[in-house]
Amino acid sequence: MCQRRPEVAADPYGRCESCAKAGRRAYQFRLRLVGSALQVAAGELSPRALNKAAGPALLAGSTRPSVRPHLLGSSCELVMAGRRLETIRAAPALSSRLDQVLEALRAGARRTDASW
Repeated sequence: MCQRRPEVAADPYGRCESCAKAGRRAYQFRLRLVGSALQVAAGELSPRALNKAAGPALLAGSTRPSVRPHLLGSSCELVMAGRRLETIRAAPALSSRLDQVLEALRAGARRTDASW
């Protein structure tokens, strides 16, 4: 997803025209530190929806997180195009813990709870 938000005024997600046509959507998650590991604290998708939407792609480990300066604090986002996972983005504060970000999202996708 580009950062030209909002180009399409009627789009509820603030996407540009090309991202809206491609069906791209960014789902944000907030992570917290539990002991020495990261855990998903909140997100735009529930654990069940995360498992259904991106579970196979997250568990396969085909995508590595990248650092994006527009994310703040301990947040990360999944960019999905329909049911396909395009990229994982993390805040600069998490740049030294990218493996833990991916593992936290995988653990979130394995959860069976209805909400965070």
